[in-house]
Amino acid sequence: MSADCPGLQLMKQRISGLLTEEGTRMGLSFKPRSDDVFVVTPGKTGTTWMQQILHQLRSGGDMSFDNISDVVPFIEMAYDTGKIDLEAEHSYQPRCYKTHAWYPACPKGAKYIVIYREPCAAFYSLFNFLKGWMFQPGEVTLSEFVTDFVLHKGVPKNITNFASDFDHLVSWWEHRHDSNVLFLFFEDMKEDLESVVKKVAAFMGIQDEERIKKAVEMSSFEFMKGYVSTKFSLREARYRNKACGVPDDAMSVLIATGSATKGREMMDDKTKEAIQAKWLEVVGKQTGFQDYNELRNAFKKEENQIVL
Repeated sequence: MSADCPGLQLMKQRISGLLTEEGTRMGLSFKPRSDDVFVVTPGKTGTTWMQQILHQLRSGGDMSFDNISDVVPFIEMAYDTGKIDLEAEHSYQPRCYKTHAWYPACPKGAKYIVIYREPCAAFYSLFNFLKGWMFQPGEVTLSEFVTDFVLHKGVPKNITNFASDFDHLVSWWEHRHDSNVLFLFFEDMKEDLESVVKKVAAFMGIQDEERIKKAVEMSSFEFMKGYVSTKFSLREARYRNKACGVPDDAMSVLIATGSATKGREMMDDKTKEAIQAKWLEVVGKQTGFQDYNELRNAFKKEENQIVL
């Protein structure tokens, strides 16, 4: 179906109210310190999960926060959701932040944990994330959402637009071996959380084994789901629903199943073919990799060679 689908147009209109130009500009003009740590992701690739990992590693088990984005602020939304002072000291060190910025827009000079996820899984998760918040069930199909919204994104045309997942990936790919960049994959977090937490701890300069063990326990899906309606709820909804034209109580879930396969299972072949075509157009053209798994496997080989 064309992008003229009423439900899709209404969704796009609502989403356009999330970010303000002033707030986004203020967030992206933030000047970080060299020991600040940024979670850098496209949407629905493990961002909230990594925010929790970072905070638990640095705090040793603090859960006193009201919302995870109060203690690991989302820089593009900081001004528009309660005027968070990005320059302020954090209760625990190092200071940690979240951003969806692609490389050209991201504040430079800090440490960056960059995470990617199999595209079908990420897009399906984003669809479910926005359903019930920016559109109601039945108003937009998964196929329409992917082909007429997600895949229509590209290089940002203005400051309030995020780069597409594929442009985001290409922009950070050439920095994957920079000393201040830790490149990760969502699937590795699912398969071996403890190993990923240890990598993150080493990247942050944390060697305390008890703290690492605690962070693994407190960043499990089982633990985080116990706080899904409170500490891991969508902070942006509380502040921006009115500007988006959605009911005050409309909300989304940040912590879901985290499946690595359900996205592909739920999509029809035509939608998957459209995703593959866009991958080849953007990522394949720049990197030579034919699909996500080929890129992920190549990175793992590079990483092993560097270690050896």
